Amino acid sequence: MTERAATYAEVFAVREYRHLFGAYLLSLAGDQLTAVTVAYLVFSETGSAALAAAAYASSYLAWLTGGPLLSGLADRFPRRSVMIVCDLGRAALIPLAALPDLPAPALVVLLFVVNLMRPPFVAARAALMPEVLDGDRYAVANGVDNICAQVVQVVGFAVGGSLVALLSLRGALLVDAGTFLVSALLIGIGVRSRPRLDRGRALPARAGPSVYG
Repeated sequence: MTERAATYAEVFAVREYRHLFGAYLLSLAGDQLTAVTVAYLVFSETGSAALAAAAYASSYLAWLTGGPLLSGLADRFPRRSVMIVCDLGRAALIPLAALPDLPAPALVVLLFVVNLMRPPFVAARAALMPEVLDGDRYAVANGVDNICAQVVQVVGFAVGGSLVALLSLRGALLVDAGTFLVSALLIGIGVRSRPRLDRGRALPARAGPSVYG
């Protein structure tokens, strides 16, 4: 007989995962809003499609340049702390894009710095998941996360444009910062503090930007 597969209800019955999942969605949404809003802000102020594309592409450049180095922070410090610090750092930096008369190149650099905080957040969450969910629940949760990541990447464009239309560019940036603040709050409230990983233990595989946004 084969062992019964875990259900979605059993996965979401785990309190820590519910908080991690909510924080994950907010962080993904925040990443998309940041890229879309800053790229639109650059284009509206300069009229340069090249600079706007550079702003949006900086999120992927951050993965290529900073990902291999900064992801290791998840093994040097407690994962919960890494995630909270990354969220708070992004929440603090994003409103700077709303400053008046900030030149477009500075906006591109700012977005790049903000996205440098994505790799350690993703690595910390990926390493924490096997400690929160065991057995088949871990595999089911990964499937849920992957589906949600793809949906958020698509919906993020529409939501970003709608927020800009409703609230203005700078208002959308403030909402964007709020997503990271709430994400940090969910992690702080619902995820148990654990010591950092011993160097001798094996590390779980980590997903790249195509999986976690």
